Amino acid sequence: MDAPILIIPVVNPLEVQRQAHEVDVAGQYPLEFYQKTLEEADTRKTSAIIDIIAHRLNTPAQFEGFKYTIPVSNVNMGNTESIYKKFGKMTDKMHSQLVLAEKIAAVDADVVARKVLTTHFIRDIAGNLRAFTTQQFRCKGCNRKFRRMPLIGKCPSCNSDLILTVYRGGIEKYLVAATRLVEKYGLLDYYAQRLDMVAEEILTLFEGKKPRQSSLTAFS
Repeated sequence: MDAPILIIPVVNPLEVQRQAHEVDVAGQYPLEFYQKTLEEADTRKTSAIIDIIAHRLNTPAQFEGFKYTIPVSNVNMGNTESIYKKFGKMTDKMHSQLVLAEKIAAVDADVVARKVLTTHFIRDIAGNLRAFTTQQFRCKGCNRKFRRMPLIGKCPSCNSDLILTVYRGGIEKYLVAATRLVEKYGLLDYYAQRLDMVAEEILTLFEGKKPRQSSLTAFS
């Protein structure tokens, strides 16, 4: 999903994502910046002391004169592949991120864990659960999709078997990791209860009590 679909020869800084406007282009940081860090000042109120792209919009400086605080001999000498890409599993990426957060004194690891939980894991689990209950069926032969399972149980076009498009494994793949985050970093009971409700809903959906046919001998 990160592959570029097209290349635009002329870039308008006003049309790019807002995060790009927050890029630091200062050649050096003023003494006031370091004083504010000791005061633990709000970054939203002190961002004006650092030269960022947002301050240059609608001026000729938005296209040129970008500086940096650490000089390099060749910008291409950096890593060609990030650690984020090398880790195949999302749980490995999360573990590495939290290990780093625990080593940095300026970072609260529990805050990082909460953000990972609320912005990624819970949304992913809930979204996949909703997708499972509203999913379509796909034909293994002609790839035709059906909103509901046909009465004949097979594809009416080619008579091939139909398969699901969302499976149970995709729903609960982050459930264990999310629960461990709550327990390890002592997050609010709200998150633990929400995960318990999701887990209970998954069990009810896949392993709920189903009516069983009894034989006549059971009543003798």
